[in-house]
Amino acid sequence: MRIFSVLDLFAGIGGFSEGFLRANRVESEFQFELKLLVDSDPTASFTFKKNYPRIPFWTADIGNIDVGDLLKLLRMQSGQLDFLIGGPPCQGFSPNGKRWLDDNRNRLLARFIELAHDLQPKCVILENVPTALSAFAQIFDENIHDAFRGYIVKHAMLNASEFGVPQIRRRAFVVAIREDLGITEFDFPDGDYDAIDIGRDSHTEAKVNHRFIAVEDAIGDLPKLAAGDSVDGRQYACECNTDYQRDRREGSIALFNHVARTHSQKFLQKISGIQPGQGNAQLPDGERFSDNYFSQAYARLHPRGIGFTITAHFRNPGSGRFTHYRDNRSITVREAARLQSFDDRFIFHGFDRDQERHVGNAVPPILSAALASHFGEMIAT
Repeated sequence: MRIFSVLDLFAGIGGFSEGFLRANRVESEFQFELKLLVDSDPTASFTFKKNYPRIPFWTADIGNIDVGDLLKLLRMQSGQLDFLIGGPPCQGFSPNGKRWLDDNRNRLLARFIELAHDLQPKCVILENVPTALSAFAQIFDENIHDAFRGYIVKHAMLNASEFGVPQIRRRAFVVAIREDLGITEFDFPDGDYDAIDIGRDSHTEAKVNHRFIAVEDAIGDLPKLAAGDSVDGRQYACECNTDYQRDRREGSIALFNHVARTHSQKFLQKISGIQPGQGNAQLPDGERFSDNYFSQAYARLHPRGIGFTITAHFRNPGSGRFTHYRDNRSITVREAARLQSFDDRFIFHGFDRDQERHVGNAVPPILSAALASHFGEMIAT
């Protein structure tokens, strides 16, 4: 059996890495070994280490680290690493005639590519926000191919819903495979579900024209909570209703992070008039929070619809469709983690805002596992 080494840069709490570990459960011809995760956020490293104490995590600013130090920690030489993965942040994609990797706003992305060039891994998988795709398309031929000299490079937009994640989440991916492996052409994985792009009325299409994991199928087994209440560190109160729920519970000894945010009575009274699948815009005149909010503000999930993109502010009902479909409250960290496809055994630590940010910024593990299996099989053959 082949063992593939993996380095995760800009790892956060390790959602990308979690997917590679998950792929190990189903792959028999090869396995992934996480050699090192790196991120500058000490709260993220603390959470990951509490879940995986034996996997090395280096808390460091990737913009300042040296490739020699990385190779020393990996106990490798350049060219020996199998997979380099990561989602470096970048904000400077405006096509203004300037080489975008020279834009200071893309310093960390440029550093990721520099480290990839120095490490010479067999395969690089880079994840970024969807706005990056149009920019990648515009600057791809000149900048990306030049940056990844010696690699076959392709990019694609993937929607996590296509892979069984109960959430609309579109992300841009760049994959580079080293030319000496003899792989001259490759594609991206396909999922078994539909890529849902507009979820407002998805419940009307559920199980009829679209295949996806619905919100209730993902979180319906979790206990009811009033605002301010919690179920944390306690046994599950009811049985699973779906395969998705059963899979998320596997290996979990208890339910954690199911803690509801406190809301004022005035606020609760107002959102109680919002029906499943509706939002602030559907409230009567004089009862809306404001007419200046975007369409998904204060919107309530629909049990038979799909979740919307989990952001780093999902505990604020005004920031998106994050109000529970049944309870008058925003969704909990555990419910958001379920919609992100984290298993219940992965426990989130730190302050509430840290947990919120960690869940919202993560790569969904189910999507990551699909990428791991797809490109692992490609490299193994």
